[in-house]
Amino acid sequence: MSDNVLPVAAGAQHRKRCSPHPGGEPSGLDLVTMSEDPQADSLTSRLNQSERARLVADIDAALPRVHRYAPATPILSIPSLDALIKGHVLLKAECAQATGSFKIRGALNVMTKLSSEGADRVIAFSSGNHGIGVAYAARCLGMSATIVVPHDAPGAKIDRIRRLGGEIVWYDRLSEDREQVANAIQDKTPAPLVKPYDDWDTIAGQGTCGAEVIAQAPGAIDTAIICTGGGGLAAGIGTYLKSHYPDTRVFTAEPEGWHDHYLSFQSGKRIKAPGDGTQRCDGLLAPIPGELTFSINQANDAEGLCVSDERVASAMRTAWQRLGIKLEPSGAVALGALLSRPELFQGQRVLVTLTGGNVDDQRFSECLALAG
Repeated sequence: MSDNVLPVAAGAQHRKRCSPHPGGEPSGLDLVTMSEDPQADSLTSRLNQSERARLVADIDAALPRVHRYAPATPILSIPSLDALIKGHVLLKAECAQATGSFKIRGALNVMTKLSSEGADRVIAFSSGNHGIGVAYAARCLGMSATIVVPHDAPGAKIDRIRRLGGEIVWYDRLSEDREQVANAIQDKTPAPLVKPYDDWDTIAGQGTCGAEVIAQAPGAIDTAIICTGGGGLAAGIGTYLKSHYPDTRVFTAEPEGWHDHYLSFQSGKRIKAPGDGTQRCDGLLAPIPGELTFSINQANDAEGLCVSDERVASAMRTAWQRLGIKLEPSGAVALGALLSRPELFQGQRVLVTLTGGNVDDQRFSECLALAG
């Protein structure tokens, strides 16, 4: 095992920084395991069996709501990746969604329920993809949507929100709190808030991705590598997969500098990301894991992966050259983790999420150049 990957020891708490090698070459990926100290954080107590079963049932119930407007996405394969790990890599192409990312799943589940209760308007905050999902769901359901978006969000995502009819309210990512901005809007014009990850129904909607995997690719999944910002997708997929295959290992994959899950799994409690990385992976810049999502991911014995920009760019190049798919940086982090350390996954059946493809030509070209 490589020096910068720590061995997993039951009941142990491992600490290792996500940082480049001393020589300057990015390590690409580090691995940590979560603390099992039950006193670490009252918010992260393990889900009991009834709660786990309820989330699985809610994911199943969410499927028809999601599939009404967002059909199942394909699972793709690349023979060279299978050869690389001497196993089988299942690439779940959420970039094929009508909205270009998995975020439509949570939005549709939450908003379908809200619409049935009489709501005709919603508010959301987003760096882009969740906003697109909410605007799309609003159009499908005959609702209106106001999206709180940072000034530095990619233009391609802003344009898509607007084309779908979403009203945009700007905020400064460095000096303002997006939830406070959204709450201020609610105070003036009351409407329900559709959260991007830290909400039970959002997690259930996002977990339908895992339900599709079980249906599309029967058989045990040894490992799931999931692009992670706030943790909702990892929580939903991880819970569903482990309900069928308890030995499945769940890994969150984050960009260097925004590795709050990585640090939180180390400490056993929620830790803020240092925020000192680039913003290429604009969809994965959540400053801290969600309270609910972290409790679920910790209950699922999730582990953290940390990936350099160079490895993300290599993953984007691989998807483009082998599949003809344009991934945005945020959507390529899980594949970047696999490419960084294939020896971790030898002989396994591995699920890798390709979570988004909303990227403009300029940023895509810049990333391919970074890949070399």
